[in-house]
Amino acid sequence: MTTVPCPYRYKNGKSCTGSIVRVEAYKADVWWVLDQQTGAWSFSVGEPRSHFHLFCSEQGNHASKGRPDALKYYYRDLPAELRAIIA
Repeated sequence: MTTVPCPYRYKNGKSCTGSIVRVEAYKADVWWVLDQQTGAWSFSVGEPRSHFHLFCSEQGNHASKGRPDALKYYYRDLPAELRAIIA
């Protein structure tokens, strides 16, 4: 099992001890395609056109007053371990 450490850092500079347990992609394109020869439908997902929300095992999305999406990332800013998993 691959675990990815939570990238959140508290104001005092301390790293969160949790790990990422869920990733949500926003504005991702999904589609179903009918294979004309077999008659079977297949499901595909394109790359998200927007951003990702990460969720930590310890603190959810680390939301707080004035900071509702503390773990919001664009693909280029995701931790390398997560980019490798979702690519």
